[in-house]
Amino acid sequence: MKRTFAAMALCAILLIAFAATAWLASLGKCATVDEPASLMASWVQNQHGDFRMDCENPPLWKYVITAGAPAKLFSINRPSPQWESLLHNANATAPIAVQALYGTPGVDADTLVRSARARMVCFGVLLGMVIGWWAWRLAGHVAAVVALAAFCLDPNFLGHSPLIKNDVPLALALVLFMAAVWLLGERATLGRILLVGLGMGVSFMVKFSGVLAVPILAAALIGRSLIPRPWPAGPFAASTVARRLALSAGIFAACLLLLWLFTWACYGFRFLPSPHSPDQFAFDDTLQYFARHEARAQSFDPFHVPPAAIDEFVRRWQPPLGVKLIEFGNAHHLLPQSCLTGLLRVDAVSQARATFLCGKFSVTGWWYYFPLAMLFKTPVATLLGLAAAGAASIARLRRRPAPEPWPILAIVLMPAIYLLAAMASNVDVGIRHILPVFPFLFMFLGITAAGAWNSSNRRSRLIVWLLAVGLAAETAFACPNYIAFFNVACGGSRGGLRLLGQSNLDWGQDLPALAAWQADHPDRQLYLLYWGSADPRYYGIRYINLDQSTAPPDQTIPGPGRAAYAIGAVTLTDPFVRNSQKGLFDSLQNCQPIAVLNGSIYIYDAPVFGGGNVTPPDVH
Repeated sequence: MKRTFAAMALCAILLIAFAATAWLASLGKCATVDEPASLMASWVQNQHGDFRMDCENPPLWKYVITAGAPAKLFSINRPSPQWESLLHNANATAPIAVQALYGTPGVDADTLVRSARARMVCFGVLLGMVIGWWAWRLAGHVAAVVALAAFCLDPNFLGHSPLIKNDVPLALALVLFMAAVWLLGERATLGRILLVGLGMGVSFMVKFSGVLAVPILAAALIGRSLIPRPWPAGPFAASTVARRLALSAGIFAACLLLLWLFTWACYGFRFLPSPHSPDQFAFDDTLQYFARHEARAQSFDPFHVPPAAIDEFVRRWQPPLGVKLIEFGNAHHLLPQSCLTGLLRVDAVSQARATFLCGKFSVTGWWYYFPLAMLFKTPVATLLGLAAAGAASIARLRRRPAPEPWPILAIVLMPAIYLLAAMASNVDVGIRHILPVFPFLFMFLGITAAGAWNSSNRRSRLIVWLLAVGLAAETAFACPNYIAFFNVACGGSRGGLRLLGQSNLDWGQDLPALAAWQADHPDRQLYLLYWGSADPRYYGIRYINLDQSTAPPDQTIPGPGRAAYAIGAVTLTDPFVRNSQKGLFDSLQNCQPIAVLNGSIYIYDAPVFGGGNVTPPDVH
């Protein structure tokens, strides 16, 4: 009993430490690229019931972000041409959101972002609670403590849990969904069927990649049907494969119906994006958006495709089967139009998206991108622990009879299918896209560690302690720059610049650090190449934009003082930016930065152009 209470207390301490560390680490970070759009879309959705903003992300999790916010917090001119343009081009969401967040009198952008982030941390805490509960149910209190420690000390979850983004909420939804599937496989009851259907709907309405819950459920039900053990269902038991398959078919059909109803409920049982307007999304424009991405994906040189060639491809383009199904759904109002438009846009981006891996560029990615990303961005102690757990599990299987297959299947199936789907996708832009895989790895680590610990083998216990200390030390050393985390074997974030780009390293989060650097160097004229949604002027940064910088225009005339170039790490690994700024990047190729801010902003002395330090020609 004492050990049980001690384990529960330790789990509580870990969760409190996780929440405090994640929250405090986020205080020094500005809004990342997607956060203003998510924040504004949440407010518009809650105040006006309008789903046209940020349609690429479903609405369920957004109900939480600004719940209770003042109705007059922002002033948006909804009848304006800019607002109506969202029906033709969803990319207009970002500029509207940024202008509202940073340009509304009386609104403190950082205070508002921090308030929303505090709510987002709760999703991470809930995820930790589910990980600990499930590991405890499977292998006892030691498994729960180890699994929870691996989660709470993981830099990726510490960095992404506070963000106003749906990656961690999706991980929570899918873990809850699979926990319900596991319970359903133990005994089929009406309540558990409802939980599975609800979990599937929640996963889909948190992030569209949650639709993978559908094939995951199908595979789980087939697997449970083939396991030669009766499946209790209410007062009866399905004792043959045929009966278990029939039970599975009925459960699957019921869950699909629940998914469909839940989707409509999240959009207010309304097909149109707004309750106050008969306007619809311009579906033809979204189809062209898809075709243009496919044109780049099929090009021999996707980074230098002439506009005329893309236009010709679009003119001859025939939609694939998946797009035709979405068109059919739109024509017959099978799902809300905001949902269908979002699905189509997400599918479009998955056709071609610029990415970087180990010095190479692509728009269609590599099947091994995410395995390598996991290798680079998972703490060394966790990697060693997983390797040891895998070896120990193989050795145990050779010595002992095979364990009960259903709990193993319930833990293995979801991460395996999710990771394989991610590897087959062309969206290779960040480890955040496979965060749902990690909770199951943590549980596997906890269950195996529990077996080693309970064996009373001193060497095994020493290994567990050493790995725990190593994990805590590596995570503490990375604080508070968890978004840019790369493990020590990769050389940290500085080494990570050679390996991965995008949200693995730089999501536009470190403008406060740039403002502090400029305050310490008031004699330097700053030239900025920034990729993000936050406004540098909000932090008092004085700069001149370089071409491809997403920062608003500020100074237009170079001032006195020696020039310094502040370049976001993401732009250093972006082929389109490199093509636009070839002269600048060629001149910096052999230069060492004079400062690196939190691993995401590199500052260089003015490069040499034509024999002297001069301003490059592509300043806007």
